[in-house]
Amino acid sequence: MEILYYCKNRQCKIVKKNLSVLTLNLDDVMDEKNLAKMYCPHCKTELSTKKPKV
Repeated sequence: MEILYYCKNRQCKIVKKNLSVLTLNLDDVMDEKNLAKMYCPHCKTELSTKKPKV
């Protein structure tokens, strides 16, 4: 199973293309709740696991 991360910024070019920014395999992550906060490499907005509505 994979965790997909999306940018929260509606102005980000990645959000407009409806793409995920980062994908992590659950096998690589011991505990989903103990992950560090991650940020979009394009606009520096915090990432979310919920897909934004465009």
